[in-house]
Amino acid sequence: MSGIEVDAGISGLFNDMKLRSIHKYAFFKIEGKKKIIVDVCGDPCKTEAKEEDEAQFNKMKEQLSKEPRYILYDFGFTNKNGRIINKLAFIFWCPDDTKIGDKMIYASSKDTIKKSFSGLSLEFQANDSGDMDYTTFSEEVEKKA
Repeated sequence: MSGIEVDAGISGLFNDMKLRSIHKYAFFKIEGKKKIIVDVCGDPCKTEAKEEDEAQFNKMKEQLSKEPRYILYDFGFTNKNGRIINKLAFIFWCPDDTKIGDKMIYASSKDTIKKSFSGLSLEFQANDSGDMDYTTFSEEVEKKA
């Protein structure tokens, strides 16, 4: 336990993303080593084709900073069998070159923010832009859907 608290609005944002798809993605950061807050939210965007979803994922990737972030991404695509997949995933972005103290505080606070996301079953970790691979993530999403 890191002693960091989660901003009160985060679980509501998660529920709105889950139920109403109000954002394609959301980034969260630790502010002042005290509180996890919303950093950036993507526009609402319903995707049905994998190509559309991948384009949105890549747009989200362009906003990654050199600092760690917690990310919710709303996967939405139709698989090869014609099944519609809609699934929120949690991504822990922690670049390899992050200062060790920041890595530790983000790693130790990960479970704290995840408690705000009730019913979330998908989690990924990425340490460089190569780890943020849409194909790998979407295949895992499909398996769990």
